[in-house]
Amino acid sequence: MISFDSDGTRFHYRVGAIIIEDERVLLCRAEWEDFWYVPGGRVEIRETAGDSLQRELREELGCEGEIGRLLWLIENFFTFDGTAFHEVGLYFAASLPEDANELRAAEFKRTDELGTDLIFRWIALKELERETIHPTFLIKGLRDLPAVTEHVVHRDEKPLKRA
Repeated sequence: MISFDSDGTRFHYRVGAIIIEDERVLLCRAEWEDFWYVPGGRVEIRETAGDSLQRELREELGCEGEIGRLLWLIENFFTFDGTAFHEVGLYFAASLPEDANELRAAEFKRTDELGTDLIFRWIALKELERETIHPTFLIKGLRDLPAVTEHVVHRDEKPLKRA
């Protein structure tokens, strides 16, 4: 995965899936985290962003999702557990296979390939403010998807931590 430390900051190259159905978005978190984010993960060396996101959906959700257009290129700066992060993220529109009914439950758990227990939850777009979502610009962005790809520079001022 493309992740390294430099001058006290950790860099990540990440992809994310924006999966919206019936005015709800699919978000996830590890059991030990106290914030939600979109499914996805870090890109591997020599892997395209689309291939990486497809792999992440297989690993996290056990299905072949459909990867759509690029919505956001995000330069994301935040602190997690005392570590400063500089993350470059490509966030794509995506959809689940029609026959993936078990993935449409209001909340479900899955274990990824690293053995991390993940909680997935469908959250109504109109109720996003009630949740802690990272990066925080998604609270507004998910309700008003861009017509063309947007470049976003985002800084979360509030440090994130393990639950």
